Amino acid sequence: MEFENIYYPGFNKTFKDLECSNLVDDNKLEILDYFNIDWVRSAIDELVKVVDSKMSVEFIEPTTTDIDLASKLVKADLSVDDTKKDFNVGKRIIGISSGKGGVGKSTISSLLGMAFAKEGKRVGILDADIWGYSIPKMLGAKFPPIPFNNRIFPSKINDLSVISMEYFVKQDEAVIWRGPMLHKAIEQFLYEVLWQDIDILLIDMPPGTGDVSISLSQFLNFYETIIVTTPQSNATTVAERAGIMSKKVNSSIIGVIENMSYLENGTDKLYPFGQGGGKELSKNLGVEFIGALPLFDSVSKYSESGQLLEFASDSNFKIVEEMVNAINNIAPKKKPINLKVN
Repeated sequence: MEFENIYYPGFNKTFKDLECSNLVDDNKLEILDYFNIDWVRSAIDELVKVVDSKMSVEFIEPTTTDIDLASKLVKADLSVDDTKKDFNVGKRIIGISSGKGGVGKSTISSLLGMAFAKEGKRVGILDADIWGYSIPKMLGAKFPPIPFNNRIFPSKINDLSVISMEYFVKQDEAVIWRGPMLHKAIEQFLYEVLWQDIDILLIDMPPGTGDVSISLSQFLNFYETIIVTTPQSNATTVAERAGIMSKKVNSSIIGVIENMSYLENGTDKLYPFGQGGGKELSKNLGVEFIGALPLFDSVSKYSESGQLLEFASDSNFKIVEEMVNAINNIAPKKKPINLKVN
């Protein structure tokens, strides 16, 4: 039955997986209403109408048994402590870091996520820039996260799962938090969000070496870091400090990406911010130079209009794909086992 193959919004599971649908007759389909959210019901109704335009949908309140079954399927039945124990298992966690703001770190995080997804990986993007969140707007990830059984499904846009502070504050409000609240927010974004079976978790870090970066190093047993910089010497000098911090915590640096490297003017390349800063930084840190992203007008336009995903169809996207290939070829460096002999 075709209805059974419909994916339930949020769950990333089919109606058949969830055992949540019942065809009453030729014109009526009963579906369990797990969330009691209008836009989710509208989305389900549209998905059903694609299969059969004449089919009416009746939403039914799920029983405790139904909730328990769905929770086990998405691991929402696990305690936060159990989630913490196995959080690193089966996924590669990469923090996208920089020494200062304005270097395009969020853009790089989004583009890398798109390229990983294009090669078939299941990708999560955690926008940990609590004050400067921007990823949902860039990607057009407008549907908010969905609460379920004291956990949260991330927002979904195409093959990307996204969580960000943008979903939890009003548009005209500023986030004025100090260390403990930031620490708690990062903990919730990591362990209370249902990152279902993802292969890659990209964490868009706030600039610098402050509270959020320290919290991540405390929560995660191990993660990797990519340093983003622009070609200027003042940017690379500050970015080097972020790299030095990564080496001091539970992280290893994959390499350096240079953003805003040059402008293309016909066959000529213009270097408004200088040259060679990214390669020099990678040399100083003793890591790979992953690649350089030019200033593309299309990237700016797509980002501003919330359509950055469209750039994946642009011929220039091959530069991002080459970066992802380089990252894939850099094997994750495992954290040494701490053996203690009494």
